[in-house]
Amino acid sequence: MNLFETMRLENGEIPRLQYHINRIQQSCGRLGYAFSKENWLHLVKEIIKNHQQGTFRLKIEIDKTGDMNYVIKPLSQKSLFTAKFQQVQTHYNERYIINKTTERQHLAHNHETDLILLYDEKGKILEFDIGNIMIEEEGTYYTPSYDNDFLLGCMRQSLIDEGKLSIKNYTKTELSEKLNNQQVRIFLLNSLREVADVSIYL
Repeated sequence: MNLFETMRLENGEIPRLQYHINRIQQSCGRLGYAFSKENWLHLVKEIIKNHQQGTFRLKIEIDKTGDMNYVIKPLSQKSLFTAKFQQVQTHYNERYIINKTTERQHLAHNHETDLILLYDEKGKILEFDIGNIMIEEEGTYYTPSYDNDFLLGCMRQSLIDEGKLSIKNYTKTELSEKLNNQQVRIFLLNSLREVADVSIYL
């Protein structure tokens, strides 16, 4: 099992780079993985040097010994995603949920839609399989509270730190009703796509 970060590299810059460093460093500490910030930054610098023009999807993986490898490819344009609700499976170890690891079985789905929107056994809305959720209601933007029940995203945290995103919980029932009544809009947050519209299949 490896840890990884997926980042947006745009015209020689990685937005929210420090957020990504903080997250993977924290996960390495939790799981007992070796991590060298110096090696990480050296690798990132070399990648950036060779990709000065264009927008790319950069994935850096790190194993338990601290060895790193990466995959970089052009980022396709996509601004609208489809999604459906799916209840989270409760038997997975918390470490797979709160750390970004290559063990992703708890996020598996049949891809009838682009994404799944996960909720827990009490109905609390949690996250998408590839990012956090942002809900716009009456001109204010909300995201669920964190209780070790989803992956803390870099885009989510940056918007909270900028004062653009507030904390509010929604249940599946409440969110479905408000979607039906066109009282809310749903967005995907992740550091790769940043903010993208989502259409939920009810």
